[in-house]
Amino acid sequence: MPGLTVTEKEHWKDRIGKRIGKKIEAVSAEDPNLLDRVHREARERALASLGLSEMQQELDGVEQQKSALDKRERQIQRAMLAHVRGVPVEDIDDYHSYRYDHEVDNAVNRRQAVHEDELLAEGEIGQRILKLREEKDNLLDTVWLATSPKQIKELWSKVADLLGDDQTQLQRDALAIVPAEE
Repeated sequence: MPGLTVTEKEHWKDRIGKRIGKKIEAVSAEDPNLLDRVHREARERALASLGLSEMQQELDGVEQQKSALDKRERQIQRAMLAHVRGVPVEDIDDYHSYRYDHEVDNAVNRRQAVHEDELLAEGEIGQRILKLREEKDNLLDTVWLATSPKQIKELWSKVADLLGDDQTQLQRDALAIVPAEE
């Protein structure tokens, strides 16, 4: 019996990944605000651990001032345009423009992800979510392991031992599957 094709393996990875994703949603629903709280607190920790908290507070204040000035500027521009057109101000469309500093945002986001995992690890529901995410992240390897010959499974185990990696439960189960004879 021939093994699965790459396309078939991708299919099963996607299908199992969707099932794990739904389970993550169900577990998250047990504490509906957990992920939002973790996200906010992780961002605060990321800013603090990068030494950016005070600067972020100052930047937030500047952004509020800019926002107020931008709003006033748009109001005046809309009023001027409305006056020129001879229409009510409410008939003039509003517009927005945004600018972001991607490098700082990326650094904060990477650090925030680390802190989110730390925060999730503090509670039972969070630990379950982390375990499911780990299974989902390793799913392609797991599908390949489940459908690989004995030699690949042995090599995988030896590499994991060499690197000191812990295998996920699904990977351990996949390694235990007796390969189909070619």
